[in-house]
Amino acid sequence: MAFAEKLKALRHEKNMTQEYVAERMNVARSTIAGYETKNRQPSHEKLSAFANLFHVTIDYLLDDEEPSYITEDESRTMDDDAQELLKRYRRLSIRSKKDLLKHLNLLELRDGSKKSETESL
Repeated sequence: MAFAEKLKALRHEKNMTQEYVAERMNVARSTIAGYETKNRQPSHEKLSAFANLFHVTIDYLLDDEEPSYITEDESRTMDDDAQELLKRYRRLSIRSKKDLLKHLNLLELRDGSKKSETESL
């Protein structure tokens, strides 16, 4: 997915208008529209500001290869919460993904849904 599509998808996901994003980015609404229609490309500074605004990495914004959607096969077997979790997980940096997995392990231990390493041996 190209930057323009990701920007539009993130804006819709966060229920933000072009006007709102433009105000936060200190640009005209037409500039945001230009980014979303591939008529304009943001500077590095603006990319950084977009990443901060949407809580994603610059790599996520620029990576055309990263799947930012749920495949048809995935959507058949997932409820809405699982789909949302996967979408958000895919936008995280590698470090944040590792941190999230550590937190999930702690939650599983707290809930008793994960056996300790010694119990499973």
